[in-house]
Amino acid sequence: MNLRISILLVVVLLLFGGAFLVLRLTGTEERVPRPPWLYYIDESTLAHVEVIHAGQTVNYDRAPGSLTWVIQGETDYPVFMQKWGGTPLLLSGPRVDRVLAEEIEDLGPASSFGLDPPETVVRVTDNADNTYEFHMGTTTPDGKNQYTRLIGDPALFTVTSVWAEVINQRATDPPWGRLYQLEIDNVRVVEISHLEDTTTYFLSPDTGRWTVDEEQGRAVDDGWLDTLQLLSGPRVDKLLAREIEDPAEFGLEPPQTRVVLARRGGAPVEFHLGDLTPDGEFFYARVLNTNDRNLYAIHTSRLADIPALATEPPYATDGTDGDTEEEPSG
Repeated sequence: MNLRISILLVVVLLLFGGAFLVLRLTGTEERVPRPPWLYYIDESTLAHVEVIHAGQTVNYDRAPGSLTWVIQGETDYPVFMQKWGGTPLLLSGPRVDRVLAEEIEDLGPASSFGLDPPETVVRVTDNADNTYEFHMGTTTPDGKNQYTRLIGDPALFTVTSVWAEVINQRATDPPWGRLYQLEIDNVRVVEISHLEDTTTYFLSPDTGRWTVDEEQGRAVDDGWLDTLQLLSGPRVDKLLAREIEDPAEFGLEPPQTRVVLARRGGAPVEFHLGDLTPDGEFFYARVLNTNDRNLYAIHTSRLADIPALATEPPYATDGTDGDTEEEPSG
């Protein structure tokens, strides 16, 4: 046999032999099993979620073939996707941290783990009407996990407290639909226009007070902070269309009311209010400078006072006018 070929065969045998030895050695080690799923549902088939916690019950629903989740009520509210985000994924296959007992009773009554009655009840249903229900109880002594049981399964599980907290918030702090959500502390300038009138509000870097007219610096009243909170995340009541074909049809081009918020660390955000809906109960609305092209309806009670901020600024009446002295009357 050719010497070169012989050497090559020896090398190959050594390689295979070494690989086999490694596999044998590693194969004899005890493998740690991955924690099991509490249950599993294909995320794309999720149709309904109910969360009950701290005396609050919220139901979420997605119609077959729809991509939009809504919060059920007398009027179905679209969820705010920035906040709802990965919730369906979190609920499609919760991963168990530990299996504490194959039967809860082996460790004590369910009440001793906060599971009778439970702290939280969650029901998840797919579009074939298959429902999984699980309960969450108190946290473990180290505070890192929460006791959990799946209805129909006698075992006692734990899930991470961080995951449980997110799910609990879906009952106590529902992700109501919003045009956008800004950090109020980052907002520096707000410009509000209504028809032919425009007023601009500035946050003074020197005094930390909001004023009208940057040069004169006339202060606004304390109620402005509530208004600013409202403008930092306007709630919507209805999603009317996913694409606005003709903004002028809804009084949105040009808009009846225009609001622009300039902020630190990000591009300005702008939203428009248009005509009233035929029933007179809602403004047509849209948001610009984002990827959102939807047509929304916002109840007039939420933003009825916004147009007046362009025509009648809420000046402070306590004698404080920013950095300037009060002009004498007469």
